[in-house]
Amino acid sequence: MTHTLPPFARDILNRLLDQHEQPNRQRVSRVRLKDDEDYAHGSRADIHAALAQLAAQGIIELHWRKWEENNWLDAVDLRPEQAGAAYELLGRLPHLDRVERLRVMIAAQSPQAVWHTAFLCQTLANLDAHRSVTPLDLDDPAMSAELLTALAALDAQARLCAPVLERVFSVQVFHDSKRFEALRPKVLTILRRHDPAAESFGDDDKALLREHYLDRAPEYVPISGALRLEVGGATVDLAPFVPSVALPASLLHGAAIRGCTACELVTVENLTSFTALAARRPAGWLLIYTGGFASPGVIDLIGHIRAATPDIRLRHWGDLDTGGLRILAHLRAHLGAVEPVAMDCATLSAYSAYSQPLTTEDRRALRRLRESAALADCLALIDMLLEGGRKLEQEAVQLLALL
Repeated sequence: MTHTLPPFARDILNRLLDQHEQPNRQRVSRVRLKDDEDYAHGSRADIHAALAQLAAQGIIELHWRKWEENNWLDAVDLRPEQAGAAYELLGRLPHLDRVERLRVMIAAQSPQAVWHTAFLCQTLANLDAHRSVTPLDLDDPAMSAELLTALAALDAQARLCAPVLERVFSVQVFHDSKRFEALRPKVLTILRRHDPAAESFGDDDKALLREHYLDRAPEYVPISGALRLEVGGATVDLAPFVPSVALPASLLHGAAIRGCTACELVTVENLTSFTALAARRPAGWLLIYTGGFASPGVIDLIGHIRAATPDIRLRHWGDLDTGGLRILAHLRAHLGAVEPVAMDCATLSAYSAYSQPLTTEDRRALRRLRESAALADCLALIDMLLEGGRKLEQEAVQLLALL
């Protein structure tokens, strides 16, 4: 019978049931008709005829405008004892049934990651408190099931510590290379709310997903300097590749360090600056391009290099702004002591002519970074950025400031 119910009648019944499902509701469920909205769906006669049919079935009660009996409807009430008939007409599950359906889905999950557990617990708490469960949807069980499946797969993927491309991940999980793309915004919303590390990436979606070993495109890591790696039983010497060579992150994953004569390892945030520095790289320096936040693969490589050469000095060169400071803090969180290079008050002052104004969000973020223990040695720079209202990209800094 649902296919014969006109759209405006379905809309009114759904609105009545929405009210009926409100917890602890004491008042009658009522929809007042508005001339410019409800009567825009069709002729007044058709609307009245459809609603009159529902009233004849005892599902709703009609209230006519005073002095306009059978001419202008004022309001429609749901007869609560007939709510079951309304659900059947609409093909809609009662709210409690939809809640239980989602609870069953959640009970089937086996979260391991902190963020995953926190999200599922918060969703259950929201159900108990009759709050929204977005980005899950009580009315769309198919989407909710797919989102829960994607989260479980992402949790498992991170435990493998092996990067995978989004489309490959999507095929593995959904047998559809594009399905995850539609779910990505919801996944990012969940990670930003529940992953303790998410705030450190700011609004960098790519870096946040990469932290969970999910890449949109294959990662290649430019490296400049004397470094020997063992990959698949073969030794690869990078020293002859001047000024640099880019290796796939998949190759670096699991590579063993077989030689490193560098006394300094410098990570570089932006490609233009990396390219310029690689062309004039001092002997004894090893350069690694991070492309913003260092990926887990780059972090892993640097960790292996440090383990093989404990005396090597780790330094980072990046932008003098919120992003650059976040990247420095991220490196320190994973690698320990990392010194900033050309990221200080003197550099900001020397190149102030090339600086750019801070945005309102920049200011908010910098004030939050003042509270970061990982950036305690950068307070003077942060204060100078805030007081001057300016930030500086590393591309403006001449190499003489580093060499």
